[in-house]
Amino acid sequence: VKVSGTAGERLVFIDEDGSYSQKLPDGTTAEGKYEVDGDTACFLGGEEPYCVPAEAREVGDTWELAAPDGSTETATLVAGR
Repeated sequence: VKVSGTAGERLVFIDEDGSYSQKLPDGTTAEGKYEVDGDTACFLGGEEPYCVPAEAREVGDTWELAAPDGSTETATLVAGR
């Protein structure tokens, strides 16, 4: 997933085993775990869980997210890693 917002663009790689990693705008990486409960996915790598709607997406779909700081981000599902 490519996520763009006020902090720049990052890539989020979500794995089926409940883990994820991110390539941040400054080139560093961050890793964590996530949990899906019904229609909500919560990413557990930060100080507080970051929860978003868990919806089926197709490559090329774009949607808006509320970032943890309250700003709006745009997410796009991209193919590959």
